[in-house]
Amino acid sequence: MTRSETKRRNRTELIEDAIPQFESFLESRERYIKALESTIEAITRENKHFTQNNLDIRNSIDELVAMQRMANIISTATSAEAILSTLIELTRQVIALLDANIYLLDEGSSRMTAIAGGGSARLDTEAREQLESGIVDWVFSEKKTVIIPDLDSLMAEGNPRNFVIVPLLLRNAGIGIYLIHTTKAQQEFSNQDIQLLSVLANQAAAGVENWRAYGKLLEAHQRVKASEAQMIQAAKLAAIGELAASIVHEIKNPVQVLVLQMEVMARGTKIPNADQLFRAQVQRLNDITKRLMNFARNVSDEVIMAPVDVNKPIRDVVAMVEHEFRTDKIEMQLDLAPELPPVTGNANYLQQVFLNLAINARDAMPRGGTISIESASTRYGVTVRFADTGSGIAPEHREKLFQPFFTTKGEGKGTGLGLAICKKIVDQHQGTIRVDSQADRGTTFTMFFPFRRSNS
Repeated sequence: MTRSETKRRNRTELIEDAIPQFESFLESRERYIKALESTIEAITRENKHFTQNNLDIRNSIDELVAMQRMANIISTATSAEAILSTLIELTRQVIALLDANIYLLDEGSSRMTAIAGGGSARLDTEAREQLESGIVDWVFSEKKTVIIPDLDSLMAEGNPRNFVIVPLLLRNAGIGIYLIHTTKAQQEFSNQDIQLLSVLANQAAAGVENWRAYGKLLEAHQRVKASEAQMIQAAKLAAIGELAASIVHEIKNPVQVLVLQMEVMARGTKIPNADQLFRAQVQRLNDITKRLMNFARNVSDEVIMAPVDVNKPIRDVVAMVEHEFRTDKIEMQLDLAPELPPVTGNANYLQQVFLNLAINARDAMPRGGTISIESASTRYGVTVRFADTGSGIAPEHREKLFQPFFTTKGEGKGTGLGLAICKKIVDQHQGTIRVDSQADRGTTFTMFFPFRRSNS
């Protein structure tokens, strides 16, 4: 055998030996590829499943967040209508709803009353019957939601209906029920549905408590406002009493003039321009009584604000007290800025502030002195200053000046309400009041009232 034939034979043998190995490799490769494809398919299915689960979880979280947000609205609502409407809106996300209402137990009685209008008479009847039958008591004692068939719908054609009674529990005690009329079949209710309705009812119970507390707070606020109005009115009448002599003198002067004119005319003496003289004195009397009546009229619980020229109540108070103050050797000096822009205020209330300050200034100057009253316009509002030349206020008393019933006057000479009322009224006008005082040199009260803002 030649050398070339030997090489060819060896090559042939090698190929024949390699063929089984190559075929085995191909089979292994095919198995590997199939296994890889199966793995990829499994991973793809798992990824789709994982993605769907994530989407479901995300949707569930979004729903829970939305329900929690609306449930918070229920628990913080301050009206029965807001509680009920939000609760019904949330309930529709859980079950199909025909009608629903909250029924609260009346205190000290065995009756239930709907929290708000809008429910049907059928629902009202069902609530009453379930209370009388003892179902409501069972719901309270067991703290469980119960589903009761609507017997009327069972006897009629169409899908049967059900009533759902959810207890409203507050600190583990039943205060009422959430009664739902639904087309959802009893067997279709899941534990999750019942739990969600219970959670919503708990939020509603918290909302009812908040609503009741808010109502009581409003009532208390109204009583406080009425008391404040009565206190201010009493202080006004007390101030008028202190100025009785001055008021009598104001009225006495025009009356005396009228009497003298009538006596002269009765003797047959003609008075030139008698008609004008009579009319002037009558007008003067009318102005005095009108000013007094305006000041003495009852104070409303509601402070009605309107544009006010601060100079006018200042002048009204000065006209009311100047005669008596002059008798007490007290001079009143006015330095009022002309054409002040209006501030938002109540002229009657401001009169009370200025009168209290004037009387306090007089009482601080038993031997006479000067009261200086200034008004000025600033960039943001009007400043008013009442200054006296009295004995001043001791440093240890200044922090207590605006406290109710605090007074440095002798017994029987003051109620201690004057400056407290001044502070209250100035606060109502969104203003400020401060006091500066020096011993034996006098006291200055400075008030600031912001300008009336335009609605445009």
